[in-house]
Amino acid sequence: MRKLILIWIVFIVSCNNITRDEQDNNAKLKEHIQNSEIDVNFPVADIAILGTFHYVSNVDSYKRKYHIDITSEETQNQITDLLNKLKGYQPTKILVEQSISNQHGLDSLYQEYRKGNYRLSHDESQQLGFRLAKMLNHEHIYAVDVQAPLHIEHELPMNEWESYADKTNHLTKMNSINSRMEDYHHFLDSLKTAMPLIEYYKYLNSEKNTTISGYEKLTGLIQIGAGDKYIGADGISMDYRRNLRIYANTVNLIENDNERFLMIYGSNHKFILGHLFKSSMEFNYQDIIDYLE
Repeated sequence: MRKLILIWIVFIVSCNNITRDEQDNNAKLKEHIQNSEIDVNFPVADIAILGTFHYVSNVDSYKRKYHIDITSEETQNQITDLLNKLKGYQPTKILVEQSISNQHGLDSLYQEYRKGNYRLSHDESQQLGFRLAKMLNHEHIYAVDVQAPLHIEHELPMNEWESYADKTNHLTKMNSINSRMEDYHHFLDSLKTAMPLIEYYKYLNSEKNTTISGYEKLTGLIQIGAGDKYIGADGISMDYRRNLRIYANTVNLIENDNERFLMIYGSNHKFILGHLFKSSMEFNYQDIIDYLE
């Protein structure tokens, strides 16, 4: 019996000693983290994002109602003014919202454009990306876009989401948020016909507009299915997955410390992509507004 008691006492003392050792180690680790910076031994690139509207297709959930003629002399001159502003950023690589699987085809068109053998389409990837790359005598242009799988665990068809939201008392709030955002998108859409293109791009890339884009992702829809099927959260996660893949494609293009990436992308992506680049050890985020002023 005494032997058992002695063993138990030794065990308790040992546990106490281990706990103290762990506490000491944790304290030292915490102090090290607070007083140190992570040693980065890989290239770090500058990056800026030009959020844009889509010049051609209605690919977003909001279907635009206001249009400008990209081919008109006035608009072409305004695009030239915009490109001259962007030229001041001196990008070494221009990244566009085109599928990475089509990189070869995209680059082939760009090479023909450089030779004077190709007339640009109305797409912003070409009207902005191709033209700026040629102005800077770039050898290539880079596609970084990719889609994420659309599979969602709950397997509830999208046409049933509204009735599900109604049953779970989320429909009123969702409709209220959607209505407000629809009004805002309508207002934002109208601005491009009411102000010079550079001024419109300043607003489109402002912190205010980028923040509103974040509001749309993080309220309303996201609440549907909370505590049950998580329809909203899973739906929004698709957007995050796509942007994380875009980020991965971008990281993959870094070759040295002298890189200056300019990403030309739909402005709705800027909220998530901006957060990723600002949080990354491999990028120095640059505010494109500084070059549009």
